[in-house]
Amino acid sequence: MKKLTVIGLLMFAVLFLYRPDVLAADKNYQTVFGTDKTAQGKFTTTKQNFTVENYWDVSNANVKLVYTITQLSEKEVSTMTLKINDVAFYSFKPDKADKGTKQIEIEIPKDKLKKGVNVLSIESFVYTDLPDGRCTIDDTPANWLQFDKTSAVNVSYSDKAFQKTIAEFGERFTGIDTVKSEQGAVAVSNKAGDAELGAALEGLSGFSAANMLEDKNIAFGQYEEAKTRDGKNYLVLFSSYDNLPNDLKSQIKDDNKLEKQALFQVVTVGNTNTLVVTSKSNDALKKAGKLIANQNYLSQLGTNTKWLTTDEKIDTPATSVDKNTKLTTTGDKLKGIGHITQDYFISMPANRSASTGTEVSLDFRYAQNLDFEHSLVTILVNGKPIGSQKLTAKKANGDKLTFQIPSDLNVKGDFSVTVAFDLVLTNNYCGFIADSEIPWAYITPESKINLNTSEETDLLFEQYPYPFIANGDFNNAVVVVPDKLTTEDTDSLANIFNLLGRFHDGNRGDLTAVHAANWKKPKEGSNIIAVGTMKNNPVIKNANDDLYFQYNKTGEYFLSNEKISIEKNYGKQLGSVQLITSDGVPILAVTGPGTKQTELGSDLIATKANLAKIYGDGAIVDTDNTIHSYRFKKAADTKEESFGSKISNNKEVTVFGAFALLSVVILVVAVLLILRKYRRSRK
Repeated sequence: MKKLTVIGLLMFAVLFLYRPDVLAADKNYQTVFGTDKTAQGKFTTTKQNFTVENYWDVSNANVKLVYTITQLSEKEVSTMTLKINDVAFYSFKPDKADKGTKQIEIEIPKDKLKKGVNVLSIESFVYTDLPDGRCTIDDTPANWLQFDKTSAVNVSYSDKAFQKTIAEFGERFTGIDTVKSEQGAVAVSNKAGDAELGAALEGLSGFSAANMLEDKNIAFGQYEEAKTRDGKNYLVLFSSYDNLPNDLKSQIKDDNKLEKQALFQVVTVGNTNTLVVTSKSNDALKKAGKLIANQNYLSQLGTNTKWLTTDEKIDTPATSVDKNTKLTTTGDKLKGIGHITQDYFISMPANRSASTGTEVSLDFRYAQNLDFEHSLVTILVNGKPIGSQKLTAKKANGDKLTFQIPSDLNVKGDFSVTVAFDLVLTNNYCGFIADSEIPWAYITPESKINLNTSEETDLLFEQYPYPFIANGDFNNAVVVVPDKLTTEDTDSLANIFNLLGRFHDGNRGDLTAVHAANWKKPKEGSNIIAVGTMKNNPVIKNANDDLYFQYNKTGEYFLSNEKISIEKNYGKQLGSVQLITSDGVPILAVTGPGTKQTELGSDLIATKANLAKIYGDGAIVDTDNTIHSYRFKKAADTKEESFGSKISNNKEVTVFGAFALLSVVILVVAVLLILRKYRRSRK
């Protein structure tokens, strides 16, 4: 009897303690603010975006606010209200008696979260009083609130069951948690030929384009190396059928179709999910790399396998740099008293400049309870104003403006457009108003920027990745690599193609990989990326005389040049990136005396943040991350935009010119008729 009792108690304990939801321990993803956010004014709105992946099963979420508020705040009136996706969920009054930095943690309602990007808004009403107890009339520097960069949104979740489809694999592979924890990698066999390597690098750039984390790259390596596979939950393996590992090859059926087609198949071995991309055809493998580069197409593959023929239509739509771009697709509502702003990011190739005729057109409406003598809207480009317009009661329900971007701003590459409203209330002496009376402005989806650009073709890092990528596509790019790739070599390729992917939004261009033994000579129109040392890369060896940082005869160290003196031992420790022309073709040389130094040089072009640290056409970096960059090639004479180009890009001038020409024609005809009539009267 005692034995039965003990067994019963044990069974009860097991049943009570065993909870699958607990065993599947929650993961946590933290999105930090990253930068200090300062709110200035009586009523302000501070926003922070964070992402909830589609495959997350969220258990809870909270926000940790670390803030400092003006010492002059009036506790009984000043408030903060938190909203998630425009739905209020928490309000409180900050306590000015608690000096210095304060911290508060608040739970976010789980049912108000959505898949994808969520917006946390913090609406702050900061009311200050004067020494004599009177309230302030206007916003002053004393109306401030600062959120520390360590403030963060934390999301606890568990992964939903993996359905092992290609689409879901792609979604998880580029998920923010996968990338941040370095659980994914693109791999090739250590026997990979040119076609396999080229397809893998194009695929890597395609995945990088979908990577939302600017400071984290996707790993690339050889499948046989433990470093490539260890700790990885998701692998993408590009391989010819003959080079596939046996444990993966055994799971592929109907391999006869691989003679002319490529196969995508999700295979699970242990804890690792591998997307196998394989074929016996080099053309089919190249096509497979292009499919990965079309992330929208990849997201449609809701099956475990996909057979790809070489004639299947997978090209991304053609795009134009010169175009009309919406500032917002859904509309943006701004709310507040005083100065409130909305920022928009406009993407433009680094080698293009905004030319005459580029204009911002704003379609908007606003509250009717404003002091229209003092309320206005201002458009700024890269923080510099290009025009302002007063708000009026007559146009409150529908207003428009158009401002051209002045040529003296020299807008080049990606830039920002800021819409700033100054919303002033009439007789708002102390700012005591109901929430419904707080003024607002709304920017409609009809707002747009008409982008006209001119191309600049100098080989400079300020314009990189041109010419290797042009208008969002690979531009006859050829990457030349050593025959035997080391870990440092594949890390260098990872750096280069992760950054190229950030500028890559299509798959219509051409990318080719060539191992050193297969290299002959550059084809006309090609743009070469040479990775390696003078000893293992023939492109670098043949171009040594054209390098700005040249090697000694044996390629053991960099030599001094007209810009910098380099001591011999120091020259052995340097990595370099150089944009040169050799044999009539542009070359990006990513090089160093050894493979470690080559990787050191590639770090300079691994992220946008690193790229911003260099300029000109040649840069070196040492092991202490000391960077020296220079412009060696003299700048060409600045070309003024042609008169014809200015006319064609400026609609107002074109219309005025046509009207003037028509007026002249009418005037000439009138004069001729008068002369004719005069001659007849004399007869």
